Amino acid sequence: MTGGQKAAAIIALAVIALAWFNWRMWRQFSAAKAYRAGWSAADFDAMVAENGVSPAIAALTRELVAPYYGAGVVPHPDDDFARFLAIDDEEVADLVEAAWERLGLKMPTRADPVELPPMKDVRDLAVYLQSVASPA
Repeated sequence: MTGGQKAAAIIALAVIALAWFNWRMWRQFSAAKAYRAGWSAADFDAMVAENGVSPAIAALTRELVAPYYGAGVVPHPDDDFARFLAIDDEEVADLVEAAWERLGLKMPTRADPVELPPMKDVRDLAVYLQSVASPA
């Protein structure tokens, strides 16, 4: 194989992998949209309210994670970051940072860092945001 053929093969494999990933995510979100046909933002708010999350924090959480969903899909509190949304811990930390800014909280610094608790799903994010918005 020549250098050009190797490069073409690698690019073709990358394109196939990207297409497969996008198809898989599209299929997953389409299934979620069909399964959650009657699911609404009010249902989300009610489920996280059971964990002591205020309506304002529930709305903020929905707005933060909305870009990771397809159009017309309302987040569910049990949506797993890693398995369902393909969001890693660093992206979750970015969501938390955006939330801190929107809540008007003093941002942590290198001298005074904040250790984030493990957040597995959207509910964990909402509960954490509620805890920092109104500390006990």
